[in-house]
Amino acid sequence: MKLGRCPICHSHLHLDALIQDDAGSELLGLLSGLGRPLARPLVQYLALFRPAKSDLSNARALKLAQETLEVADRDSLVAALQDTVRSIQEKRQRGQVQPLKNHNYLKQVLASVAPDARKPAAGPDNNRSTVTEKKQGMEESSEEAQRKWEASMRRLGVDPEEYKTRK
Repeated sequence: MKLGRCPICHSHLHLDALIQDDAGSELLGLLSGLGRPLARPLVQYLALFRPAKSDLSNARALKLAQETLEVADRDSLVAALQDTVRSIQEKRQRGQVQPLKNHNYLKQVLASVAPDARKPAAGPDNNRSTVTEKKQGMEESSEEAQRKWEASMRRLGVDPEEYKTRK
């Protein structure tokens, strides 16, 4: 299914090709469930790992995205991702074009943006992140994300239940 053209290189965007790849499909599902405030800077951050002369594989991008989401709570992560992308892009404009190799730079930025930023511990006592997300209306529940993903898959002509069993 041709979605349209890339606004940068004007090549055709094929959604059906992306969902044929398991990692690409999983990455698309992960990003679609995050909501725009986090998904957009996360995608920009993932691009910082792209080697100069090749593309970033879907499997590598998925692994990086999952690792990134484990670094800190979502509110702190949004600010840190934006600052990291801005800083690295400025360095690249000055000629320093090395792709990122790990999340150490993001962790340094995170420490300076929000020194107390950390992944919330699991448990009923620590639902600060969830409460903040609900207050801001930026995130959706996992059930809502799952429902939207299934609806998107159906619009693409893919049976979500059949797709789940393929994995």
